[in-house]
Amino acid sequence: MKTIRSLMTLAGISLVLFALSATGAKAQILSSARFSGNFTLPVAAQWGRMALPAGEYTLSYGQPFKGGTFIVVVAGNADGNIRGMVLVKANVDASTTKDALVCIREGDALVVRALEMPELNTAAQFALPHGAKLVARNAKQKGYTQLAEAPMLIERIPVTLNAK
Repeated sequence: MKTIRSLMTLAGISLVLFALSATGAKAQILSSARFSGNFTLPVAAQWGRMALPAGEYTLSYGQPFKGGTFIVVVAGNADGNIRGMVLVKANVDASTTKDALVCIREGDALVVRALEMPELNTAAQFALPHGAKLVARNAKQKGYTQLAEAPMLIERIPVTLNAK
């Protein structure tokens, strides 16, 4: 039952993305984009369920309708076609003074964890991709423990703010 629901959701999102790209809507999905910028991925990255090869991209952060959930729309710079949308898991206070994507390096790839936007005084946090584990089972405490002890390379990808 859960698999069918997931497939139906994926089919619906795919249909919307196809329709928007076919009509030339590009990244105009958001009714009010609060932040828009460009970034360059030096290596392949996993952002939610979206896999992005190395290259230049444009992103927009906002709400598809008033009072809705915040999303980030990612489009390729070369063609302007939408690559995907990512739901924001949580909005917290920004911890830096520069716009950046905060990533965790896993081998030769990056996993995008947050989008820092200091001029909005917020950081959008994203869920881990399916199958990624940053926690481990702890038999002594009968639960799960975050792997803060494991060495991880945190990488910041600068985001250049688009002029309005």
